[in-house]
Amino acid sequence: MSTSTQRLFSKVPRAALLLCGLIMCLAAVAGALDPSVISGTSVLAPDGITSIRVDFGGFHLGLGLFALYGVAFPSFLKPGLTAVCTTLSLVVLTRLAGMGLDGVNDAQTTILSRELVPFALSWIGLLCLVRQPKPAIPA
Repeated sequence: MSTSTQRLFSKVPRAALLLCGLIMCLAAVAGALDPSVISGTSVLAPDGITSIRVDFGGFHLGLGLFALYGVAFPSFLKPGLTAVCTTLSLVVLTRLAGMGLDGVNDAQTTILSRELVPFALSWIGLLCLVRQPKPAIPA
């Protein structure tokens, strides 16, 4: 692998985790401030709206900040990417299972398309991090 390719591979994991963190923090603010962005008008009861605020606000904000922590502290890059990748993989798999069990509608496909971006970024970042050549240990 050439030096320029190695440099690119070394920047991709941090950039991917940064984008994931920012996307999740922005989604959290949107979900917490206006739950109808997520649920449309399907959840009208106060406890349902609060549940949407927590699930799409608090949870995403926590995961987004966790990702940004991994960007800020290089020793936490791999655990940050692993946590985000694992969590988003389970979110996407659960969404797909729910769509298979409960049926597909426009809201579900819209939400899935939004979840696929950070999901893909986290996998790209983790794979680039794992494929980075290890520095030689001097004898």
